[in-house]
Amino acid sequence: MEPSFSQKVKARLAEAVTRKKCCRHTADDCAALGTGEQEAAALGEIFGRCRCEGCRGVLLRALFLRHGTVADPAKSYQLDLAFRDEETAREAGHILGECGFFFGEAHRRGRPVLTLRSAESIGDFLAFIGATGEAFDFMNVKIEREFRGNVNRQVNFDTANIAKQLAAAEKIAHAAEKLRRAGLFDNLPAEVRAAAIAREANPQLTLEDLGKLADPPVSKSGMRHRLERLLDAARDCGKTPGNES
Repeated sequence: MEPSFSQKVKARLAEAVTRKKCCRHTADDCAALGTGEQEAAALGEIFGRCRCEGCRGVLLRALFLRHGTVADPAKSYQLDLAFRDEETAREAGHILGECGFFFGEAHRRGRPVLTLRSAESIGDFLAFIGATGEAFDFMNVKIEREFRGNVNRQVNFDTANIAKQLAAAEKIAHAAEKLRRAGLFDNLPAEVRAAAIAREANPQLTLEDLGKLADPPVSKSGMRHRLERLLDAARDCGKTPGNES
């Protein structure tokens, strides 16, 4: 059976090599940790003896190995430390905060749990305790999800704009046809007729791009004004087709 992401992280951490002398002392202290009230008191003592960031990383690594689980980042962002008693959870939370990691608090099945639910925070924590590769996994998944989300939002935005633009172009086409049937289209000013014909031929273009086709070219507001004159003329001879925006 394929090991879980959490099991892979723990296997990697269990093989971590501690080189500095002070960090090795911290690792030896952590290996001798008891349980319950004894663990809570010992955690505080070990933390008080930590001489460097490496020592703190070793202590937090031991906490994770004893109490932690982390979800596969492809499925969810969650890292938990589950304890058997409140005192150990409080002491662990204090130590984590002193190290710059602020876990949420919860209870599951009657047990206190400290939890992280931010990909960035989980990645930082894993890197701090020595699981650098898995930290990069979290950040890569986060970046990929954000990229996909941005692409989807842009596609939805563009699709909505295109639909709106085509609907507006259809209103212009209906207005022009109404005026033609009434024999009034040729009475319009030349620039208004040209704008209507350009819009009928290019329903996919924005007003800005449509204005560039005019001779001479006109601005977006200039093209809008010409098409609104067409709609006004159609309104005068029958039902209001609507306004192009």
